[in-house]
Amino acid sequence: MRDKKINIFINRKHNRMKSKHILLLILLFSSIFLRAQFNKSDIQRLKTDLTFLASDSLKGRYPGTFEDSVAAVYISNEFTKAGYLPLIGDSPMIPFEFTLHREVAKDVSLWNKNKIFEKNIHFAVHPSSSTANISARVVKIDRRDLKSDGNSIKGAIGVVECPDDSLMFIITPMAELGLSAIIFYNGDSLNTPSTARVNGAMIPVIQVTSPVAEEILKGSDNLLNIVAEVNVIKGKTYNVAAVNLKGNGKPFVLVGAHYDHLGFGGSGSMVRGVTQIHNGADDNASGVAAVLESARLLKNNSRVVVVSAFGAEERGLIGSRILADTLSALGLLPNLMVNMDMVGRLNDEKLQIGGVGTFKGADSIVRHINTNYNFSITTTADGYGASDHASFYRKEVPVLYLTTGVHREYHTPDDDVDLINFDGLSKISTFVSHLITNISDSGFKPNYLKTEAPTSPGRQSFKVTLGLIPDFTYEKGDGFRIGVVTEGRAASRGGLKEGDIITMMKGKKIGNIYDYMAALGDLNPGESIVVELLRDGQKISLTLNL
Repeated sequence: MRDKKINIFINRKHNRMKSKHILLLILLFSSIFLRAQFNKSDIQRLKTDLTFLASDSLKGRYPGTFEDSVAAVYISNEFTKAGYLPLIGDSPMIPFEFTLHREVAKDVSLWNKNKIFEKNIHFAVHPSSSTANISARVVKIDRRDLKSDGNSIKGAIGVVECPDDSLMFIITPMAELGLSAIIFYNGDSLNTPSTARVNGAMIPVIQVTSPVAEEILKGSDNLLNIVAEVNVIKGKTYNVAAVNLKGNGKPFVLVGAHYDHLGFGGSGSMVRGVTQIHNGADDNASGVAAVLESARLLKNNSRVVVVSAFGAEERGLIGSRILADTLSALGLLPNLMVNMDMVGRLNDEKLQIGGVGTFKGADSIVRHINTNYNFSITTTADGYGASDHASFYRKEVPVLYLTTGVHREYHTPDDDVDLINFDGLSKISTFVSHLITNISDSGFKPNYLKTEAPTSPGRQSFKVTLGLIPDFTYEKGDGFRIGVVTEGRAASRGGLKEGDIITMMKGKKIGNIYDYMAALGDLNPGESIVVELLRDGQKISLTLNL
């Protein structure tokens, strides 16, 4: 009887302890759920922030402009209003210099023993050109067959027929042949601007008219003289970074988005030859508005939260690279970086989240939180890509990258506020805040995992481009789905349309974006290729002239 009473006592005690643990778990998950319920993002604040950043008055937020700095000041002020402190120094605004553009100097010249050629009539120095004063013999080069010919062309000036939009793809390969300069031509007129946002070449690059090219190639004694001078014009822009708890050690998470855009278009625009304000409402005023709202929702988080807006992303992730390098030097890299880039066009609840392979448990955590939101989520494992999370992943920081994908208004003047899905943007902002709160409250620390970098040819290996932007949310493995088709380019001329799924190109099977990129690297200017595709379930074959 005594043993029976003892067993009853033990069982009751065990059940009370078990109930207590269950109650604690219920309270923990209830608190997280309730926090998500009560701390929803404010749609009106999102509208206010995004409408200002994407207004005509900011003229497209091009890095280095006055309007770019106005955007940075606005973001800084909003971080301060939300109760955040400067991450570094006395201000959330962290200035840095970058190359604004390259500008051809006035004193440039081109001549041989027979003639002094006239600037802007016979020739024009390309802004990518290096500064140099050289005299060398002239050799003709075939851009379709860039092969080294021993020492026969080393030190010579290469003359090559090349369309304007293919020039940047052949400069480095030609320089690596040992040529001392590049002369290119493609007609009787000159199309080279005196200033451009381009990377600098290792050798001089000059455009001439076709008659001039023919003239300088004549005869055996064809020594040519070049004086080229190009000035690098620097600009100043900002990273904006703030923290909720200063002096409390290493940041737990950094939530960021780039705030710059294309200004009046130019080389980054999908609409060629048009000078109009590109407001970039989705790219990426939407991401910044989401970061601002996340900052407000995460202010009282128990862990150290950094919020940031990066400058000069459109120029090659410059701002985020600089901030990642700076934080690395200071020992302040976060345990997790969350990047939002183009999150304002939620359609059919489709949300893409990259980086779920960069730390253990990421995919499970994302899908657990999504049970409260019911997004149709597509995930990718790697932490690479052409947005700011890649700058942190190269520093071995786990990352998550959210986007609602590309659309026909991408990098055009039509990416405006009236096309933003504010309900969707609010939902994504709340989701991100809920996700971060869940991870921080649980005490979980993301540990970096190395993922395999996508294998694709480098951009410099492409001799041609078709004028396509992929639909990054498509991952069925049965082809490459087109997100945007650029007017006037090979794809548009050949009849390709948004939503087409390319399954074969020049006889090569295409299962995904990487197959497409590999096949693209094998194409040459002047070719005609057959592209097989699916359009609304129907098989179609089209011929593209490159």
